[in-house]
Amino acid sequence: MSDMPQRRKEDKFSAKVWRFFYRFFFMIGVAMFISSVMLIMTLSRMMNYTPSSLPDEMVLTFVIKSDLVEVVGRPSLSQPLLRPATTLQDAVSALDLAAKDKRVKGLVARIEDMSLSAAQLQELRDALLRFRMAGKRAYVYADTYGGFSGGMGDYYLASAFDEIWLQPVGIVSLSGVSAEVPFVRDLLDKLGVETQFVHQGIYKSAPESLTERQMSAPHREMMQSIVSDLAAQMVEGIALSRGLSTAEVRQRVEQSPFGEKDALRLKVVDRIGYFDEMVTHARRTLSSSLGTDKAAPKSAAPKKPAAAPPAENTIATPDADKKDDADKKDKAPAPATAAEEKPSAETIALLGYSFVAETQALGKGVRGFMSKLTRREAPKTELSKKDKIALIYGSGEIVPFTSRTQASPFGASDMAADKVVQAFRSAQADDGVAAVIFRIDSPGGSPAASETIRRVIMETRRKGKPVVVSMSSSAASGGYWIAAPADKIVAQPGTLTGSIGVFGGKFVFSGLWEKLGVGWDSVSEGGNAQMWSSNRSFTPVQLQRFDDLMAETYEAFLDRVAEGRNIPRDKVKSLAEGRVYTGKQAKENGLVDDLGGIDVAIKHARALAKLKDDEDVPLVRFPPRKSTLEMFISLATEGALFRPQFTISAADAAHAIEGSLPDAGIVLRAPYADVR
Repeated sequence: MSDMPQRRKEDKFSAKVWRFFYRFFFMIGVAMFISSVMLIMTLSRMMNYTPSSLPDEMVLTFVIKSDLVEVVGRPSLSQPLLRPATTLQDAVSALDLAAKDKRVKGLVARIEDMSLSAAQLQELRDALLRFRMAGKRAYVYADTYGGFSGGMGDYYLASAFDEIWLQPVGIVSLSGVSAEVPFVRDLLDKLGVETQFVHQGIYKSAPESLTERQMSAPHREMMQSIVSDLAAQMVEGIALSRGLSTAEVRQRVEQSPFGEKDALRLKVVDRIGYFDEMVTHARRTLSSSLGTDKAAPKSAAPKKPAAAPPAENTIATPDADKKDDADKKDKAPAPATAAEEKPSAETIALLGYSFVAETQALGKGVRGFMSKLTRREAPKTELSKKDKIALIYGSGEIVPFTSRTQASPFGASDMAADKVVQAFRSAQADDGVAAVIFRIDSPGGSPAASETIRRVIMETRRKGKPVVVSMSSSAASGGYWIAAPADKIVAQPGTLTGSIGVFGGKFVFSGLWEKLGVGWDSVSEGGNAQMWSSNRSFTPVQLQRFDDLMAETYEAFLDRVAEGRNIPRDKVKSLAEGRVYTGKQAKENGLVDDLGGIDVAIKHARALAKLKDDEDVPLVRFPPRKSTLEMFISLATEGALFRPQFTISAADAAHAIEGSLPDAGIVLRAPYADVR
């Protein structure tokens, strides 16, 4: 009797253990079953994957705005992880792909808050002209071209289209080109900050913003030369595209800005209307179902489609008796009635079209599915079996290495020498790489980092792989240092390059600390131990030594340009002195070999690699662009997702102020200027 309760407890314990393991393994079984079903469904989808289809007739759409960047940086407040920016090369490649596709009939674009450099405008403009030369038509619309600010760049790009549309009550501010340079000498004086900067080269004006109150004579001469050349390039481009003389365009620049009536009367725009009306007009004009003439212009000058209704093609004339009639005719095309046939051409987003077209080319099944998932050009296994041209980007201030702690939350990026070297070494190790295109967009930076990049370029050439530099908005000072050793240099006419010179110095904050009530004391060993301290000025001996170091760097710069460009050193010196040139001026002086974008660089790379004209050679990024998942993992492992900072002491505040300004030392950098 006494043993019965004990047996009941054991029975209850055994039952509890049995129920636990039963439920545990049951849940595992259910999870495995669900996972197996999901895996089978995923594999089935992968095996049976078929790329999305595209319609037989398409009119592509594209919104041109400020998020069109040179390279995609790390995720930031301005470029969120799940909404990466569109690169300029994405847009150019999509236009070139569409130019060869018979299903694409035309393009309708909308200009919004665009902020592209002159060189980037020319790159996109050249792609648009190639698109039109292939027999396509292009239409552009904007609420206003510049509005109450400079719109020369907006209109310069718009002039590459067949038809320019303006919204009613819009403004065309075709007001020319200017450059603005800030000078903060008086502000620094009020703050008690002393600047000790010197330079090699009379045109090396980068530190003038800190040390002067206005442009020096050489600085003004250089800036006027750049602005005049950029303005002339834009005027000539507009004149050619709009079928006007350069004198007529300059006259319109002097008369600008224009309201809708004057813009239409002077043929600055072709039509007044709204975006949806332009899209409808383009679809009806380009649809084969409506029996329109599909012939497109073969030159840069816009021509109206032959079969379009006369009322839509009338351009207002200056005659007073015809002005009102022309304005009525050139408003927007009349809306389609129910009896009218629906256009056969469908509207497709430009970048969506290019993505689908590329995945279609990759085929069906697992390969196509994975390519779509990772947004890669083609599977790595396939790319390694054939010749290819490597594309390496170098964008931003040139620095020795990647800094995790100084990453900007707003997306500012640097050209880290260690990353560039890694990309070149990967291209060197890949036997399939026939040539390398190095795309540079940089105002310069560290001479040591520039020399590191220069050496790896020379290394690549010695291993039998030609290197062609393609310059974007700027490749100046340190940017030109790393470009000089290339086999060929290609720049846009509006690229800012050259600036072969050196400057350097430091800020002295002793006056600021005194105003803030912050005192510093120190101990040291060695006469120059505190030479780089921001709390005391250079002594005359230290300043002379620093100037000697800069002169040595400048001489090395001249030697490397002379060697890389195969130009006599005396000529290099006459072109140097820190002077900045446009790409057009640089070509005239032998600093650049050819004018154009990446398409021209590809032609030079193919020729140097001795590739056959009919040989299909892909352009492959080194390193490849990261997928969203890869970027998330990278950010998580680098500890960059959340990095709060707190100021907890006077020393922290002092270092924060000091860290917000450039480091002391020698710098290869072009002058700052906001060209509009």
